[in-house]
Amino acid sequence: MVLPGCDKQAEGETAPVIQQTSLAGKPTVLFLLFGDLADPRLLPVATIGHGRITSNTLDAGGWRKFDGLYFKSGAQMSAYRRGVSLGNAVIRRGMWDGDEPLYKLPGCRALRPLAAATLATPPTDVVTLELLSTSDPLPPGPSRPEVSAAMTDSAKEVAARVAGREGLTPADRADLELTVTAMHTGATSWPTLVGSYSERGGTAGAGSRHIFVLADSATAGGFDASFVHTVRDSAPEFRRLIDHADLTGDGVDELVLEGWRDGGDTYPVIMKFEGRRWREVARGGTSWCADAAKR
Repeated sequence: MVLPGCDKQAEGETAPVIQQTSLAGKPTVLFLLFGDLADPRLLPVATIGHGRITSNTLDAGGWRKFDGLYFKSGAQMSAYRRGVSLGNAVIRRGMWDGDEPLYKLPGCRALRPLAAATLATPPTDVVTLELLSTSDPLPPGPSRPEVSAAMTDSAKEVAARVAGREGLTPADRADLELTVTAMHTGATSWPTLVGSYSERGGTAGAGSRHIFVLADSATAGGFDASFVHTVRDSAPEFRRLIDHADLTGDGVDELVLEGWRDGGDTYPVIMKFEGRRWREVARGGTSWCADAAKR
């Protein structure tokens, strides 16, 4: 990442060469399908192939080529919610169809493309969409049992325990909003637990308190933290679970989180279970603008 105002080269220096994502063979791409039920958008997140997930790195010309390859009107993308297929999302228009781009940003030459789509069978229990989508269908995953309601109590217990260890007092925790869930990911035979303490009302500035915890079973029914993210500096970053699906076909779901900084764009973060821990393996662009000086 290059900070604004810090991208000038010293005299005689050569600009670093950024390796571009290869679009040869039209690799499988992971998208975030989000927005209004009747008019959702597709945002490219990463490339999937050979058991790996790789962040997309393209310049202005590369993104134009990407748009022409993936966002042709009538193209179909597979949509998923909690790893389960929701059918296809059909592209209505790409980023640069027509006389104007789908959206604009002042002063930006290299916009990250979006596409307008229609989801054939949208879920009926949500107001806005926040799903995963891929340019090629994912292999069918194994059937998994329902998660018992008791697992949310376990998630609360783990979140409180980790928060205390990270310095949040009981009074702090009582003042914060706690969000928990539990889901089968295939990481172990038990569900993966998710817990998050955040400021109420969505406050997310400097000085905010925030802890995001993932936990998995180390012993039968005993859960240990397998990933912890906390706010630690004057430019805090935050995390929130979006969804999960087996993107690499190894039988274990990857997690897609939302990351953001106060006053900045949000970006997807992809987590993979390796060595009994959840680790970040890729992330989407941290800015809607792909200009080198705006990354």
